[in-house]
Amino acid sequence: MSGERAYIYAKTCGIIGNSFVGKRILSLMNVNRLAELDRFVFPEGSRELPERELLPDLERRITARSIAQIGTIIGCFRNPPELLVLMLQSYEYGNLKNVFAALANKEAKPPHITDIGKFRTVNFEAYPDIESMLKNTEFVFLLNDLKGSPETLQDTIALQTKLDKHYYTRLYAALERLPHADRFGIEKIIDNEIQLRNASWTLRMRTYYNMNVERIKTMLITIDGKKDLTSDAIASCAFSLDVRNDWARWKWAELVNSEITTPSSSYWAIDPRYFQNKASRRLYKWTYQSFHAKPFSLLPAFCFIRLKQFEEDLLTSIAEGFGFGLPCRETLGLLGAVS
Repeated sequence: MSGERAYIYAKTCGIIGNSFVGKRILSLMNVNRLAELDRFVFPEGSRELPERELLPDLERRITARSIAQIGTIIGCFRNPPELLVLMLQSYEYGNLKNVFAALANKEAKPPHITDIGKFRTVNFEAYPDIESMLKNTEFVFLLNDLKGSPETLQDTIALQTKLDKHYYTRLYAALERLPHADRFGIEKIIDNEIQLRNASWTLRMRTYYNMNVERIKTMLITIDGKKDLTSDAIASCAFSLDVRNDWARWKWAELVNSEITTPSSSYWAIDPRYFQNKASRRLYKWTYQSFHAKPFSLLPAFCFIRLKQFEEDLLTSIAEGFGFGLPCRETLGLLGAVS
């Protein structure tokens, strides 16, 4: 076991050393065009494509590389831990969300499906037949709702919430089945991830959908019989969305925008996108700092997967920023990736 863990730790260190995390993020600052980003990220596999075609192609290659590297580390375990496999399968949850959105819009063709290889469980080739897609998978619990009520597909928020709750419930259950030594550091990161996700979701629901606190409570992630992971999100419902001083006493006050972030507005209002970017950055820092904390536990592999996913989000955000005419430096600033 110790030899296996030592090898995996060394391998994760090698891959992270060549990834765009830590100080290497700064190397992206002077990238000015999408084609330049492609050559910088894939020096031996860049493509000569028109920018409109290059953007989705580059994003898919960035994701595919992350999945391949994550799969490589998981494959180093003689018996891959369920927790790590579930982290890779989070891409399948994302695929399902995209499929449900496509079905709600009555699209004849399925959306792009991110391939996770042998870890895939959903039969996406059966699109648009929901029952055939979900048959014999962990997602069959959705069928009663989807078959019995066509309008359920239109309620994409409710579907996303069900999938998120299901994912984190399974992730937490897998965590608790690990030996205590392997849970070191991981539980704290997952707890904070859920709390920040709940807080971010609450801000979005209040700001964009004007939902009341009772409806919001039904959409937050809870872990049955475990610690309270929703109280800070619920507490924020008592704060006015346009009164900055209200938020000064909140647990996550440091992640709230202090300035006006909407160019067309002359008054302050909380910005859920700003909070989400800051929350993501906070989780990234915790994960990056934890990577070397206990080399021969499961913590490095867990942190490795999260760091690769953070890198993926960073690079795809930069690519999308170029699509909107934003220079790389500005996108990195908006994401809080640089000071």
